[in-house]
Amino acid sequence: MTAVHDRPLALRRDLAVLIRPTGRIQIGSDPERALLVTPPDGVPAARFAAWLRSLDGSAGPDQLRARVAESGAHPAEVDAVLRELEHAGLVTAVAAAPSRSERRVRVHGPGPLGDGLCAALTGDGAQVSRSRRYTCDLAVDRWQTDLVVLTDDQVADPRLVMALIEAGVPHLQVRLRDGVGIVGPLVFPGSTSCLGCADLHRRDRDPEWPHLAAQLLGTIGCAPTATVMATTAVALHEIDRVFRRVADRPPATLDATVEVELDTNALVTRPWSPHPLCRCRTLRDASPAT
Repeated sequence: MTAVHDRPLALRRDLAVLIRPTGRIQIGSDPERALLVTPPDGVPAARFAAWLRSLDGSAGPDQLRARVAESGAHPAEVDAVLRELEHAGLVTAVAAAPSRSERRVRVHGPGPLGDGLCAALTGDGAQVSRSRRYTCDLAVDRWQTDLVVLTDDQVADPRLVMALIEAGVPHLQVRLRDGVGIVGPLVFPGSTSCLGCADLHRRDRDPEWPHLAAQLLGTIGCAPTATVMATTAVALHEIDRVFRRVADRPPATLDATVEVELDTNALVTRPWSPHPLCRCRTLRDASPAT
């Protein structure tokens, strides 16, 4: 039987933990997707429900076992419950992640997406800095940030993109194009595809793309308010995934973009592989194997 992860475990924050009259615990309120679990022998339902609610990623399996050991629960019973939760995708192993107050994010871009992200991230307790236009005297390597979010510009300033690549700063592009929200790609320099890779792929499909991109440089995309808000929400979710570092649920925008099109009620994921001619390739080839 598969062993439980040694890393801290977190129950999905959006799930309710409910006690049934039979003493069984229901995780989630959706009648089709909720999971029923039975408390270990001798452990009161209320105590076990409280234990489940405490799965916030701050404790590993050993600490979790100790929390219910006083009630006489055997470690094997606790492990069985944790495996059941993992198999159902309700609990995940997380790496050591910074608290929300330790998250450092720079939002770069002049427009509604940048405004919305700044407000939401600040309200969530992150350390947020803001810039709107890039000039060569801006030293990217001194920004003291863990993630840069490039917002609103339909085409990101290529000077800034290259500066971020050379400085090894992770960055996520978020923009609006023809009324559709686009989140991604999320770039980890030297490890993933980059914005330059995406441009080269577009050039391969349309040789005149560089001429069009030059005309879009410095322009801000627009869309209905609902699309702006939905795109902001998707971007916030991706940023949260970056910082939470959940082992089996990586960000969807790694080597990809997510398109938010409310008119068709669709979220479309479009892959963007590393391009063999991109300048980021040398960084990627020089990065240590994992």
